[in-house]
Amino acid sequence: MAITTRRPRALSPAQQALGLRTLFPQSSIAVHATGVVWVGTLRPTPLSRTYTVRVTYAVGDYPIVFVLDPPLEPRPGEALPHTFHGGSLCLHEDHEWSPTMHLVDTILPWTAEWLAHYELWKATGQWHGDGEPRTTDEIDLAPQVELLRNRANRRAARSDRPRRTRQG
Repeated sequence: MAITTRRPRALSPAQQALGLRTLFPQSSIAVHATGVVWVGTLRPTPLSRTYTVRVTYAVGDYPIVFVLDPPLEPRPGEALPHTFHGGSLCLHEDHEWSPTMHLVDTILPWTAEWLAHYELWKATGQWHGDGEPRTTDEIDLAPQVELLRNRANRRAARSDRPRRTRQG
């Protein structure tokens, strides 16, 4: 008798919307047969400003995330780090997200984390999202950096997983 293993199925737009609505009841959600668009607010840390964010997800594609307000601003003479051409945020490597994952459990926390890194970068000129964080004399970053290390440790632990390649 052959044993077959079932691959997890991609979550439907309705399942994604339900998860988003459960944790963000005041947000705007548009559900379509092929995807979902979420617009809501995120505040990465208690000391952070509140950001209005739009997540657009089409089944079979990676979610696309834009910060709508306040506009993201580069440091003088620099480009915004970890963004794609067009301004969407670079939140994960290709192999770290799949359509079986809930946006509310992955993309939204990763967006909040990205925004915290953005605020630190604006203040210090150093992006702490990749590699070993560095502290500065200007600000005590230890509490924020410790929170942000958690995801970096999870990434390192999963680095032996097979990698997917981004289409497009």
